[in-house]
Amino acid sequence: MLTSRWDDLAKLANMAFERETRKLKELKATENQLAKQRVRLADMNEAALKSFGASHPSHWHNGDFLWQEWVGQNKRALGMEQAKLRALTEMHKPQLRKAFGRKTVLDKLAAKETH
Repeated sequence: MLTSRWDDLAKLANMAFERETRKLKELKATENQLAKQRVRLADMNEAALKSFGASHPSHWHNGDFLWQEWVGQNKRALGMEQAKLRALTEMHKPQLRKAFGRKTVLDKLAAKETH
């Protein structure tokens, strides 16, 4: 009777740990996607700056300044979103540790009861 309860608790703890792990993976995946977008934006900006080095009709209408403003706004927005995700990841870590601790303890208790 007691053994089956430890097993049930261990299963619940495993499910909770898997849920917390999945949340962390999703946050990390989103953060990685934002990092790739920032790299892409930097590459686009570098290519645009090279093309603005020569005389270009967009210079006549302040196109290079408008471009830099657009790049800056997007870079700032991506950075803020990335910082928010990093903060959420750090806030999530204690929950993950707690779930892992419960899982480990209940796995050991269930293993002791079966032997």
